[in-house]
Amino acid sequence: MRAENTEQQPNTVMLTLRNAVDQTRKVAVEVPAGSTVREAAIEAGIAQGESFDVFTAEGRTVTRDSVNEHGDGVLYVGPQKVAGGAMEAEELPRKAIHFAHSIDPSVRNDVVPGDGQTVRQAAEVAGLGPRDGSEWEVFDWLGNVVNDVPASDMIGENLYVGPKAIEAGAIAYSELLRASCDYPSLSAVKGYSDSEQAELLSVRIPDNKGRSEEDTFRCVIDVRRDPPTFYVLNIREGLRHPRVYSIENIPGTRIDSHMVCRGSFVAPMADPFSSEWLLSHLNHTMSVMNE
Repeated sequence: MRAENTEQQPNTVMLTLRNAVDQTRKVAVEVPAGSTVREAAIEAGIAQGESFDVFTAEGRTVTRDSVNEHGDGVLYVGPQKVAGGAMEAEELPRKAIHFAHSIDPSVRNDVVPGDGQTVRQAAEVAGLGPRDGSEWEVFDWLGNVVNDVPASDMIGENLYVGPKAIEAGAIAYSELLRASCDYPSLSAVKGYSDSEQAELLSVRIPDNKGRSEEDTFRCVIDVRRDPPTFYVLNIREGLRHPRVYSIENIPGTRIDSHMVCRGSFVAPMADPFSSEWLLSHLNHTMSVMNE
């Protein structure tokens, strides 16, 4: 067996193996047909010690499988799974993202993302997604969806993998009209509203510190959830705002934006999707964007 790129010979299988907690480590290995995946990992020199498992990108354990079942595939070698599906490692790299299951946070896995990966791609390696094929997403601790955020921006963060949230909220035009008395630029985004209510809103928020490309922040508000999510469209190029994530698409659109990190703010005295609820979140966002 040889852990190098060579022309594949008859009765051999070529695999690509990555280290699950440090994906900068990658080895292409050619092994005799009929070998186990475990034997291939040992021969490739990518396994650390005897206690390890090998996983597919979906998180399925294939350590004892025949390599014939995974020819030309990419598999991940990581700490051995323990009861409940969590991976156990004595020492994890500091540059890992900490993934946990949203329903049972004791089921968790740490992953060092590869170059150019999104958070969702890194989460696939964690193996915490539903096994029944149902849709899932990755959330930060406030419940914001961070699937498309560059994984490198989330190093050291605790993120949660769980079922896709049902997007059922919207704000009625009557409530939107009341709120626009304080924010005259507030309006519904075309294509994300009907004759009675809106799911996405646009608004301009004052910029007191020159962090936008204009004198106001141009924002889109996703009001399909409580709390709503705010996205900024015109952060000054090259500026790192302490309250925004890196560029990502607004869910359900192709619009590039920066998602605002607003802490744990809620509006406990206002009914969800009312004008008071919207104004509370607008005022709070204006405050944090001008810190």
